[in-house]
Amino acid sequence: MGIIKKQSSTGAVLIYLGIFIGYFNIAFLQPNFLLREEIGLIAILVAWSEIFGTIFSLGWPNVLVRLFPKIVAENKKSNLIIFTIIIIIIGSILATLAIVLFSNVLFIESNRGSQIDQYYILLIPLIIFNISFRLGDTFLRMEFKSLFGIITKEIFQRILISFGILLIGFKVIHYQQFVWTYTFAMCFSGVLTLIYLISKINFNSLIKTNFSFVRKHKSEIINIAFYGVLGSAGAIVASMIDRVMLSNMIGDKYTGIYYTLFYYGVFVSIPARPLKRISTAVLAESWKKNDIQNIKNIYSKSVLNLSIIGLYLFLGIWLNNSSIIEIVGKEYEEGVLIILFIGVGSLFDMITGLNTEIIATSKFYKYNSYFIGGLALLVILTNWWLIPIYKSVGAAMGTCISIITINTFRLVLINNKIKHIPFDYNLLKTFFIGGLVFFITSFISVIENPFYSILIKGSFITLIFWTLIIVLRVSDDINGFCKKQLQNIKGLYKR
Repeated sequence: MGIIKKQSSTGAVLIYLGIFIGYFNIAFLQPNFLLREEIGLIAILVAWSEIFGTIFSLGWPNVLVRLFPKIVAENKKSNLIIFTIIIIIIGSILATLAIVLFSNVLFIESNRGSQIDQYYILLIPLIIFNISFRLGDTFLRMEFKSLFGIITKEIFQRILISFGILLIGFKVIHYQQFVWTYTFAMCFSGVLTLIYLISKINFNSLIKTNFSFVRKHKSEIINIAFYGVLGSAGAIVASMIDRVMLSNMIGDKYTGIYYTLFYYGVFVSIPARPLKRISTAVLAESWKKNDIQNIKNIYSKSVLNLSIIGLYLFLGIWLNNSSIIEIVGKEYEEGVLIILFIGVGSLFDMITGLNTEIIATSKFYKYNSYFIGGLALLVILTNWWLIPIYKSVGAAMGTCISIITINTFRLVLINNKIKHIPFDYNLLKTFFIGGLVFFITSFISVIENPFYSILIKGSFITLIFWTLIIVLRVSDDINGFCKKQLQNIKGLYKR
């Protein structure tokens, strides 16, 4: 338990540091040093590598999560490492064949002004080391060594990307060299993870290697891997297909606009990530004990607290949208509504709380696969409809509609299964406060310097919003947290 606490707290700090570096790269460095078309190409390379990497991981990360303790107890760990490396090799070969065989269809014939036809060959190393990282990181996390993956991917990889952007920004390298540098940076974590895995093989007993655990758990492995591929592929397609469709339908420039402004909107939902990771084990235990009341309590609290945080971030971002455009560049102004639509979708995801986690840990978990598949299909259909009309904003509209629709279905399903609607009077108070803050703040004139403008508006929003939330006692959890912090401060003064 001590290891888990230590790694989870350290990991959370590193993850947030990585998020900060990532946002600095995407929201500041890239728009200032790269053209929209150049950012669009990077975005599409990342999207395709994520899609192929997920599919050609062959569901093995899911198998490791479900069967790791059982297999390790029955067999030598070195055998499982070797078999994991074999899966990496098989997945990499299949992915390479897919790129070679379908390159004409995916990257050349469907091209509408994208540069992907000149660079798609780089997808081969990107996918190979994407697969390597996915499988290797899952293996290490099952050994309670999650920090290795966080440090290599969330920190080092993003620092390398920052370095590459600065090199092209100061004209040390040209764009083609930058794409190769970016590719190296994206492969970095996969290379290190693969080397680490190989170093853990017991080569002295290599001749005694056997994979008896595969025969013993054959049907279970196939079943878990199959549903793992379906669920993971659906999720990654739903999150990445908008970039692919933008690139194929109208070119890299609009992909670059979307990719840059998308991250301002999705910032609204970032605080939910640690809670979702932590809650899974608690919810699973509650389902195991059939403690429905605890599940209802967790659900209602998650809805209220995430709604408060999400609304605060949404107000802070959208009310500063003109300053954000000043920072990234006036050429991004046509896509300002991307921030709004992605922000609204992300806020709705926060408002619906831990619905995905509640379903995933329950006996009706298979519905999540259907919802993920439905989300992917809905994103494709709405993007196909809206992109030709509204360009990059159309992709944001499609994503927003899809998120709201699928989360509404999840709400209905949970209500049907446990007879609980997680909304109460305090949620109405939250949105009344949000509306009031929005109304008052909209009268503050924009200051010429965008950074000062964000600082002043952000400070005003923070002061009014959180004062009203605390004074009106909207959330017992938030008031309890504030009371505890005040007591800690008083304790420091007494010393």
